[in-house]
Amino acid sequence: MQKMNDMDHRKLGKKLELFMFSELSPGMAFWLPQGAKLKNNLKNIIYKSHILRGYEYVESPAMMEDTMWKISGHYENYKENMFPSVVEKRDYLLKPMNCPMHILMYQNSKKSYKELPIRYFEFGQVHRNELRGALHGLFRVREFVQDDSHIVCMPDQIENEILLILDFIKSLLSFFNFEYRIDFSSRPDKSIGSDENWEKAENSIINALAKAEQKYHLNEGDGAFYGPKIDIKIKDIHKREWQLGSIQIDFNLPQRFDMKYIDNEGKEQTPVIIHRAIMGSIERFIGILLEHYRGILPICISPNQSAIVPIASNSKYQIDYIKKFKKELLVYNINVKIYDSDESLNKRIKNAEKDKNPLICIIGDKEVSENSLNIRDKIKKENYQVSLKSFIVYLKNEMKVVI
Repeated sequence: MQKMNDMDHRKLGKKLELFMFSELSPGMAFWLPQGAKLKNNLKNIIYKSHILRGYEYVESPAMMEDTMWKISGHYENYKENMFPSVVEKRDYLLKPMNCPMHILMYQNSKKSYKELPIRYFEFGQVHRNELRGALHGLFRVREFVQDDSHIVCMPDQIENEILLILDFIKSLLSFFNFEYRIDFSSRPDKSIGSDENWEKAENSIINALAKAEQKYHLNEGDGAFYGPKIDIKIKDIHKREWQLGSIQIDFNLPQRFDMKYIDNEGKEQTPVIIHRAIMGSIERFIGILLEHYRGILPICISPNQSAIVPIASNSKYQIDYIKKFKKELLVYNINVKIYDSDESLNKRIKNAEKDKNPLICIIGDKEVSENSLNIRDKIKKENYQVSLKSFIVYLKNEMKVVI
């Protein structure tokens, strides 16, 4: 078994009680209370950022009859990686991706060119039957959540959509201080679709990359058979490279599912699908973040935004003060953890530091009487005194982050 160092996300996950695994469900994470708060804080930021960028949030079933996967081509090409189930003598498969579900949603009603592009977005929980020996903490699992989007658009809208996605990627990865690079993969020898469509799609990507002033590495002939693609690769604090999100232009599924929209002349046309994920797997992204930040996460996604340590843990005066503003903060999804055990003050402060809290607030009678807090900021590596009002405003603003 591979040895874990102190900053290994698996060791941090156990030490901070974020997640666990069980041999009864290999490769599927159990998110403990602290980890669930972390995961939901990250999802809240990603959700708001999508909505403000014109995406529509949807949710789809976890499994579908094999008929759907035969139409999409997954049954033929991906069946060995899918989990089967039999219900009422019918064969079902757990979804390994969300695209067929989003296509069915698109086809729920007729669409006009005026409605395009349509940007569906989902925190899609998917299952992929990875070999047990390949499983590795949160980095390689059998069940994970994708920040998955499918953009249905007209061919002449591809360039602008790619440009918008590139801006989204830059904002997200810059916020978390990641270096990244882009690989552009062009048409392979075996492909479907007309030369005209391929040329238009590849030119759209190249033009968008140029307008975004984004350098890229060209993988000649390494695109998918159904369209060219972009892969996002980041470097963490250890300078290790990770494959995260991707952008793929798809001519295949719109034809397989006979997708249509009505153009400005009243005629039916076939749209294009852009498959897009930025983080890829939220589980893997969290694992990378834990190691990248050495466990002390940004305030906006940390399970607890602050630790509160009363100088006298048996002081009703101090504890009542803390409980009062803790309740106020919970309304704004701001979590604080109180360290009020019978241990010494130094021990309780040390415990708060071990738990990787980004802020540690020390409160004594003086702070209560002045409505203030003594802060040990573990991110800025500073100590300072602030008023309680200023502190609450600061935390509220931190939790309003949009990328």
